[in-house]
Amino acid sequence: MTLCIMGNLAVSKMAAVFKPIIRWAQSKERIFLTLELSDVQYPAVELTGNRLVFQGFGHGARGEQQYHVDIDFYKPVDITASSHKVLDRHVEFSIAKLKGQQEFWPRLIVDEQKPAWLKVNFDRWQSEDTSDSEKDELEEQAKLENLMANTKAMELDLDNEIEKTKQEVFRFTRTFYLVVYNLMQGGLYLYITSVLLYKAIFQGTDAFSEAYDLVSDVLASCQLAAFLEVIHPMVGIVKTGVLAPFMQVFGRNLVLFLVVVANKELHKLTAVYGLFIVWSLIEVVRYPFYASEILGIRIEPLMWLRYTLWIPLYPLGVLFEVTLIWKAIPLLDESERFSVKLPNALNFSFSFAWYLRVYLVFLVIGGCYMMRHMYALRQRRYGRKKTKTK
Repeated sequence: MTLCIMGNLAVSKMAAVFKPIIRWAQSKERIFLTLELSDVQYPAVELTGNRLVFQGFGHGARGEQQYHVDIDFYKPVDITASSHKVLDRHVEFSIAKLKGQQEFWPRLIVDEQKPAWLKVNFDRWQSEDTSDSEKDELEEQAKLENLMANTKAMELDLDNEIEKTKQEVFRFTRTFYLVVYNLMQGGLYLYITSVLLYKAIFQGTDAFSEAYDLVSDVLASCQLAAFLEVIHPMVGIVKTGVLAPFMQVFGRNLVLFLVVVANKELHKLTAVYGLFIVWSLIEVVRYPFYASEILGIRIEPLMWLRYTLWIPLYPLGVLFEVTLIWKAIPLLDESERFSVKLPNALNFSFSFAWYLRVYLVFLVIGGCYMMRHMYALRQRRYGRKKTKTK
């Protein structure tokens, strides 16, 4: 009886015959063959009751060649219960011994002389001489391997727990830092707002000219600290965009330090009071709102103020900024402060006054962008619900 799986096994007498390394092992019921031949192409197998013939092109002991195997078994085999697999790195055969003749063979092939290409696969080898002590040893080895696997699993679980703990510590540290930052900023702006309103209530319009002297130092500290709000999204501390905080922080610091602080003639203007109180009213709501959001605490009145108070305050803020810049331009034209005149080593000139003239256009555009941004956020929170038509 012959099992022909595929291919024509005729080997040309003129061609050189290369044999791969074959490792064999056995149990009482089966013969196990491993052909050390990788990336096999065009494999052909012929298995009969007494013989195995294999042919295929692949990478073996002699490199990439056509390899041929011809084995005459020590005893007949059961071809119907046998199988083979062509894998990427080798070819495996599981050949069943005939029922009634299932015993350990003294050798694989009929010839007593073992060929050089035939090796013993000690990893899978079994013999009838296997003693109880060896079986116990195998069982102990299996238990040891199981223990090692469990230990490795425990180490992996421990690594996962350590990583999880690191992430929890990072989240706690980030949350703690953001809450403290927002509450500190909110507290400072609450102080500024309280001072300005107190002076306005008890001194009337006379308080307008004192705004700069009263709160400029505290306000300057808050505005410098606000640069952190540009860094936060850049380093991933918060999951928001960079553009909106950059526009707000850059614009405010330009107006505060290069326009208001740098020109003493502006310090007593009512527009300075208006600008300071508008900024403070915006921030005295915004920072506590951020802190509550980070902590997951929903304060509905605070939320409503955050998404409503900007409607009158943002246009007023733009108006006061435009007013102060417009009044500063003639002063800067005359003093040429922050400007670069020719001649100089770089052969470059720059007029800060003209820069502010151009900046006024971008200030209005940026203000519109910020109001559109806030409008979108408000719509997301309080957008009109679609009513079902009957």
